[in-house]
Amino acid sequence: MSFRGWLPLAMFLAGRAWSAEAPPEILGVSSTLLTPGAILSMAGGHLGTPSKCTAPPSGIDPPVYPIQLCGTQVFFGDQPVGLLYVSEGQINFQIPKDGPEDGSANLRVIYNGQSSKPLTMLAGFEKMTVRLDRPAYTDMPVWLKVEFRSGSRTIQYPSQLGPAGFGCNEVEVRRNGKLLTQLPGSVWNRGGMSFSILNCGGYGPTPHGFENRLPLHLLYRFDEPGTYEVQLAVRDSVGASKIQFQTEWTPIEVLPGNHYQRAQWLEDVRSRHPMDAAELLSDVLPSLLGLPDEASLAIVKSYLDHPDEGVRRFAENGLYYWPEGSQAGGLRH
Repeated sequence: MSFRGWLPLAMFLAGRAWSAEAPPEILGVSSTLLTPGAILSMAGGHLGTPSKCTAPPSGIDPPVYPIQLCGTQVFFGDQPVGLLYVSEGQINFQIPKDGPEDGSANLRVIYNGQSSKPLTMLAGFEKMTVRLDRPAYTDMPVWLKVEFRSGSRTIQYPSQLGPAGFGCNEVEVRRNGKLLTQLPGSVWNRGGMSFSILNCGGYGPTPHGFENRLPLHLLYRFDEPGTYEVQLAVRDSVGASKIQFQTEWTPIEVLPGNHYQRAQWLEDVRSRHPMDAAELLSDVLPSLLGLPDEASLAIVKSYLDHPDEGVRRFAENGLYYWPEGSQAGGLRH
């Protein structure tokens, strides 16, 4: 059986000489999360017989796998797991379907009476949570930080099209139990393109430090201080009915800002005038949008002729936050 995703590890193992008396050693597992019922692969040394052993068909649907194969057992905590394939450097196994849905668990391999050191891993299902990326103030950018329990998933922003570039990520905000209305300028699916055919991909790579963030202020106006609640849903594709992950309603606190704070921040952006396309798309331009005033418009306009096409398109889409009769209305295509 193949182990393609682990080629570098396999090459590493090939260079090591394993003593016949050495105990099993676990070097890695094909997932960071031990999910109930998942079939995973393990790489290591002296995990089993030099010859390859494959579990015979059980004749049952769904199949039931043996808990011992060619002298090898794998334990999930104190519970033996089903084995699909065993060799000296690889084991394919199934996490028990009644395994814990949260917390952590140890994996151990026993071969010829010798046990490996336990490998402690997260157990259960993937979970997504949200929090503010930084303190939020009225009439200032409000960025949401998204975190996955396993750390192996990411949220891409901006998406190629969609409301404010959120793509497959749908955010609702409420205050005092009442849902907020999305800003009119946040609807970027223009030109007659169908929402359902769009994918979840981003404009490009996200710089380090700007990953897994969404600009709430591009969808909702935070002009009053106080406690708001946020819920994020991630779908398989734009417009799809199936939700992959959804957070609980999570409270966030928006602090009172002031005119001087916003004016100073805009002046800092104007004087620095960053030109890196990845930073502009992931942070600078989305931070400027949402609250249409003359100072922010002047900065956005300066990027309409940026050498990067994605930056130009993002800046032009952002002009829809300003009303038709404004200077921005005449710049829109």
